[in-house]
Amino acid sequence: MKTKQPTTTKSKLRRIFKYLRPYLPLEIGIACIMMIVVALALLDPLVLKIMIDDVLVDGNTRLLNILIVALVGLFFLRGVLNVLTNYLIHFVGQRILFDIRLSLFRHLERLHMGFFAKTKTGEILSRVNNDVERIQNILTSTFITILTDLATLVVILAVILYLDWKLTLAALTLFPAFFLSQFYLGKKIKRKSRETRDKSAEILSFFQETFTAIRLIQSFVKERFEAIRLTRKSRELIKLRIGLGVLGAVAASIAGFLSGLGPIIVLWYGGHQVIDGALTIGGLVAFYAYVGRLFGPVFRLAQHNVAIQTARASVDRIFEFLDVEPHIKDDPSGRILHDVRGHVEFRNIRFSYNQNEPVLENVSFEIQPGRKVAVIGRSGVGKTTIINLLCRFYDPQAGAVFLDGHDLRQIRLSSLRNHIGLVSQDTILFNASIRENILYGNLKASPEDMITAARQAYIHDFVASLPEKYETIVGDRGVRLSGGQCQRLSIARTILKNPKILILDEAMSSLDTKSEVNIQDALKPLLVGKTCLIVAHRLSSIVDADNILVLQNGTIAESGTHDELVQKDGIYFMLWKQMSKKDNLIDSAFPPSFREQ
Repeated sequence: MKTKQPTTTKSKLRRIFKYLRPYLPLEIGIACIMMIVVALALLDPLVLKIMIDDVLVDGNTRLLNILIVALVGLFFLRGVLNVLTNYLIHFVGQRILFDIRLSLFRHLERLHMGFFAKTKTGEILSRVNNDVERIQNILTSTFITILTDLATLVVILAVILYLDWKLTLAALTLFPAFFLSQFYLGKKIKRKSRETRDKSAEILSFFQETFTAIRLIQSFVKERFEAIRLTRKSRELIKLRIGLGVLGAVAASIAGFLSGLGPIIVLWYGGHQVIDGALTIGGLVAFYAYVGRLFGPVFRLAQHNVAIQTARASVDRIFEFLDVEPHIKDDPSGRILHDVRGHVEFRNIRFSYNQNEPVLENVSFEIQPGRKVAVIGRSGVGKTTIINLLCRFYDPQAGAVFLDGHDLRQIRLSSLRNHIGLVSQDTILFNASIRENILYGNLKASPEDMITAARQAYIHDFVASLPEKYETIVGDRGVRLSGGQCQRLSIARTILKNPKILILDEAMSSLDTKSEVNIQDALKPLLVGKTCLIVAHRLSSIVDADNILVLQNGTIAESGTHDELVQKDGIYFMLWKQMSKKDNLIDSAFPPSFREQ
């Protein structure tokens, strides 16, 4: 997986705060409102001082009534401002969450197939969902709260310094120990948080893989085995979470202990000043209250430190994905194709998924416009690789693929793929209605065009028999349909796209013989004037191809029409002779000597 240069902490902060920039005016407004709420709350100790020194001592009932009315008004105003602040925080938070998730999603969409082959789906889901939410919390509520607490600290320090600077210095003697302990524990929390997030993603991947393969698990009676695997993984996660929880509790306990000592020092030192007549009782009570308010924000900052370190681990995980460079890069100045003839050429192609195991070596062939070419060979010989290169899911290490004389790397990806229709053996359907799955091939198509495509794919009669017809939900990956029905929907989707180049990647492997013949007949008018590449699973689907390529050891061992290859008495002839014995399946019909090569 190719990545950019490692991102420094400073650059990460700069990049992550770009998501906050569009909402900065709102964030500043929220901070201002919270500062008003804080300022109103800081009036309480002054009111208490006035109550003791000027009301109770002097017996001033008129001032007492004024203070009570003022307090009621202050509490009402604070309540209204708190509701407004919470609304704005949630509004900004959800917008930032959407922006980060969309940015990550769009980046992942552009990554090459190799990335998804190496990265577990659960790992991707964990980062797109859980890690993004943690960052969103930091950029909104936590960020604003930190600013407010810092401002509160500054204001309270100014007030208590004004009231009694000696008493203030006494109260601050514990601050160095507080910040050193939080800094030390914060580094441990970040490391432990990263380990916890990784293990959590691993378990999410386990669930995803397990439920995808649930039929296999049940058929092999491996439910207990999978439960044991989950137990082992969960124990590791439990251990990590307990460790993270203990670290957080230790950090909070140290912060709480030091925060509690501060007011105690104030009571001890201030009590001596009151006894000596250097401070009034109201002044001591007000000062004590302010010191309590001083250590409150300090304690919350310690708690925020835990959240920040956890979020930093999430930031690292997000940028690991964002820093992956797409192997397949779209040239913004690339050529946009309009009138495509469909002339495909593979010229001296060499390709490997890793350096030690070449899949294709010096492969060259052409597909003339409107012609049908089939590719056969044993599993793993490179048939699907040819499709991947034509769709430009990968680029060759040497040589080039051309469309109408243009190197695919010089064509805009959207322009290239708009002219290619792919029907694969591994049918992918969305958990949506039949109508939505077919219209995915052409979102602007009319209902009549959709039904015509369904008829051509021999799926309309089945859909019409369903209670909800085209509004029927097919389930996750088409689980509510049979394999053949899913493949017919996939073919209907491609027919609706009406591409100039049609790729059938063992597209009829799940169909019975009758359905295969019906769909082949339906596809014949569609193929007129179109270039077709077929990766064959059955010999019956390629005997009428204009050219058949037999792949062996990463090269084209034979090529020609069916009749020409049979007359050569080579690999294809040996394959053709065994069709009657092997139920017409190419992969199982290869002679042992061929499979061993």
